[in-house]
Amino acid sequence: MTNLDNQITQTLKKVAGELDQPNFAMPAAYKRKRSRLLGTWVLPVSISCVLLLTISVSPTFADYVKSLFDGSDKELQYAAQKGFSQKVNASVTDRGYTLEIEEILADPMRIVAVYSIKDQQNNFIHPDKFHISNVEVTDLKGKVIKETKIYQLEKQENYGYLTLKKPGETEERKLVLQFEGNQIDSVKGNWALKIPFDLEKTTKASQVLAIDKTYTTPQGLQINLNSIMQSPTAARVDYETKWTEEAQKRLVEESKQVKGKVDSADPYVRYDDFKLNFHVENEKGEKVNDLTRALDNPSKAVGEHGHSNRSYGFAPLSPDHQYMLVLDSLEKTEPYELGVSFEPKQLAEKPVRVDKDGKTIEIKSVTFDEPLNEASPKNEKHATILLEAYLKDISYINIADTILMDDDTNKIINRFGWTIKDEKGKIYDVTGGDFKMIGKDEQGRNHIRMKLQSYEMKELPQKLSLTSELARKSYDLDWKVPLPMPKEDK
Repeated sequence: MTNLDNQITQTLKKVAGELDQPNFAMPAAYKRKRSRLLGTWVLPVSISCVLLLTISVSPTFADYVKSLFDGSDKELQYAAQKGFSQKVNASVTDRGYTLEIEEILADPMRIVAVYSIKDQQNNFIHPDKFHISNVEVTDLKGKVIKETKIYQLEKQENYGYLTLKKPGETEERKLVLQFEGNQIDSVKGNWALKIPFDLEKTTKASQVLAIDKTYTTPQGLQINLNSIMQSPTAARVDYETKWTEEAQKRLVEESKQVKGKVDSADPYVRYDDFKLNFHVENEKGEKVNDLTRALDNPSKAVGEHGHSNRSYGFAPLSPDHQYMLVLDSLEKTEPYELGVSFEPKQLAEKPVRVDKDGKTIEIKSVTFDEPLNEASPKNEKHATILLEAYLKDISYINIADTILMDDDTNKIINRFGWTIKDEKGKIYDVTGGDFKMIGKDEQGRNHIRMKLQSYEMKELPQKLSLTSELARKSYDLDWKVPLPMPKEDK
């Protein structure tokens, strides 16, 4: 064990003594293997120099010092007011700039650290100017908690809020946040800290309750609600999905319908290409804040043919109310033909409109504009096709090619999107675009506005055709389940 590791251990022993909290073990059902899903950030794992500073963890910190979480989401504010945040005030200075980790709020759902950057005059530097080169969570022995990684980074005027997904692959309650940056504005340097923090109090305040309710949608998706977990900063329902045998056969037939129409080596069966939309409401019908954007809720395959474990996250529930989990809709990608041919130069006189089988597509214009997407080349104008569509129950149509990869072989197994073709048969790749849901028309159809861009088209062809073979269709559902409530400690 190195001197640095000894310092960490001694610091955390002191912290543990101050907290004097009993041990708490999470149920075995919540152990998770390493996920192959990539986070928002991909960061190097090496740390060249790290400074460890002792932190003061106080359960009543928020009672006598204004918490920096007061400017963040309401769930974090509430948890800090209840004394679950941990005061840090650990800092390191290099090249005249100081990185400070000021406060941490950690529970079984997420870890959030507040940091700031200051210059020699003690003026705040906007967090945007700080480049984070490495973030890791380890146990006391330095073992990396592999499932824990960045999935959200919020930056305000003076403070950055770094959120990491819940601690995985460990039952340890005393952990270390390793945080490193290598550049502030144009100044390169080394700013690194090791911050011990504790999950004991928030884990003790978290509860897992069984639900065990099952429902099968008319489309053949079986849903089993397993449990609800409530922590100081969030709540989460864990559930399992699986298609019936009859539904599996339909999905296979759907894949055959688009064979040869989309770029796929073999008919790709979309067992996993669906989304369930939930909300939680109280007895008055008031909706609970959705936290799907604030929490990391990946699915995990546990079998074949769409058999997987999933979760839905939302704000903590108040003991003063009764709550229902409501399943609103199922969205799934399936064959959906759209096509229109037109002469671009004649659009100035009159848009082209096609009505067929209850679907309407209208081509408004073809122009050469600046790229809509950051990844597109910036040095030239992009051909931009503006179209509007009126479609029943369609929630999304892919713009450019969507590439699906086989995780085990890293091979492309499916590509699909709009196809742009001229009168000579030349195909122009869609390199960017925009999708907007405008509202409903008088027939109750979704009014959709789309822009398709291609930098491969240098001049207007005489004729163009647009085709799309797949879309995401939404099926309304109405399944309601009462949620069990945690018991308050007496």
